[in-house]
Amino acid sequence: MRVAIALYPGVSADECEAFTLVFDRLEGIELVGVGSRVGIVEGPGGAQRIDAVYADVRAPDVVLVPGGIGCARAAVDEELLAWLRSSAERCRWMAASSTGTVIVAATGLLDNHAAATHWLASDLLASYGSATSSERIVEIGRIITCEGRITAMHVALLVTLRLAGPDAVRSIREQLEEVGERRGSSGSGPWFRRRRRRDAPKPLNRELNAPDVIEFDPITVHPR
Repeated sequence: MRVAIALYPGVSADECEAFTLVFDRLEGIELVGVGSRVGIVEGPGGAQRIDAVYADVRAPDVVLVPGGIGCARAAVDEELLAWLRSSAERCRWMAASSTGTVIVAATGLLDNHAAATHWLASDLLASYGSATSSERIVEIGRIITCEGRITAMHVALLVTLRLAGPDAVRSIREQLEEVGERRGSSGSGPWFRRRRRRDAPKPLNRELNAPDVIEFDPITVHPR
């Protein structure tokens, strides 16, 4: 199964990490960074690597669109938009996080439904016909939008649940917990910890905290 993550100049490393730390641990997954040309793309928090160009990834099973400060420019990148439209016809799920929702809105795939995004992107999202929802996660057919970071991880776990079932979600959470414990014992602090473990060290990135349960309260669903 192929999971493609759309990468563009200005994409946020935190947004990418929230998605990839889940899908990197899903058995049988090929995770591929897709962009206009193979190589490194810079963005807040660190560089990301594009593994393949759009033409080489025509039928991914899952498409991820992380947010970033480069969203406005990406939203007028016709090559990226055309790839998203084409991928949406074939993929099982598409997920957009934070300002990545603006890019998906620019394709017309949201059908002008309200969507979840970063609050600073409200006006830009509206310019593409979609209002900003007050909900953390909004599902529009097979496209899931979320406000970003921790909700991106929730969405990654939700997609995992639908693709591979609860055992896969449980396995991924256990792996993330082990990563957190190893980093805690080394003194660097874990990326992830369970909320019930109040005595556990704080994660390096407080926005990326693996939840004990997948919380979607409330969630708005628009069937298509």
